[in-house]
Amino acid sequence: MMNPRSAPTSLVSSFRPVSEDPDSALELARAAIRSRNDPESETEPFLSAVERDVLGGAATGVLCTDGGRPIGIALWSQSTPTGLTVEVLHLAAPYQTAERYREFYREIGNRVGPVSFAPGHLAGLGGDEEDRLMRSLAFERFERSEMRYPVGASDPPPFPVDGLRGLERSDEPGLARLHDAAYRGQLDRYLFQVDAEPMRDAEVQVREILSGRWGPILPWASFVVPADGAIAAATLVVRAAYGPLIADVMVEPTRQGRGLGRAVLVASVRALRGRGETTIVLNVTEGNARAIRLYERTGFVRSLGPSHGWFSTERIPLARPPA
Repeated sequence: MMNPRSAPTSLVSSFRPVSEDPDSALELARAAIRSRNDPESETEPFLSAVERDVLGGAATGVLCTDGGRPIGIALWSQSTPTGLTVEVLHLAAPYQTAERYREFYREIGNRVGPVSFAPGHLAGLGGDEEDRLMRSLAFERFERSEMRYPVGASDPPPFPVDGLRGLERSDEPGLARLHDAAYRGQLDRYLFQVDAEPMRDAEVQVREILSGRWGPILPWASFVVPADGAIAAATLVVRAAYGPLIADVMVEPTRQGRGLGRAVLVASVRALRGRGETTIVLNVTEGNARAIRLYERTGFVRSLGPSHGWFSTERIPLARPPA
């Protein structure tokens, strides 16, 4: 049999639903996720979710085959208004070349639909080789990090502002308007997008947080700052599997620089620490310098990451976060 690395660049392949061969799908998915070399605390929950979906028939994706033999896998989440979010993409050795990954991406686009987000760490490719490949396909790199408030650190000093109060259920409409304004034109808006119309999408995003999609909402640890009949800043805190997660820190753009973000974030941390919580986590997109400065000044430190992925510059009209 011809060595695939010396064969013509065209990948002689066909796609099959992962449900037709779950054993091969699991083997390839496990290889893909473990090849990323992420910390175990990141790898195991993701791997468990993928295994559950594949075995339960809920996984959406395809096996790539060569001569009927599975050689690669692509798994994606439900299509968003901008396109597919590919969560796993992997080719087995010795098919791991830039040209074969390029053809795999193009086949996904041709047969299933355009890709808006793609995973990083393509097995078998060096960092520079992956960068060149993905940029040639009109993708740009982004990175995300987890940050935690150190267990042994003192509580941050109070930072009160006028009107600061706890979350109320009636705040949902105002939170949606704040979410729409705070994330407009930024990458974070598109990471979990479900509706093409920004305000409707913001309403869904806030409703899902408040209703417990990411874990039960902790209203006693979530805070808002009302101003002029609207909500100028807010934190939304949920209980994830590992402990409290600050799922959202939002400030109305025209009111940034007034300490409102620090006020709600400090209030959340102090409320959590006051009830004996030791694991306090948030996630941040690297490059969002203003947010990172806020988190670091409050006392948060990077704990995991950065992990990287790719977004389509053709599908996502991105405005860079202000410095």
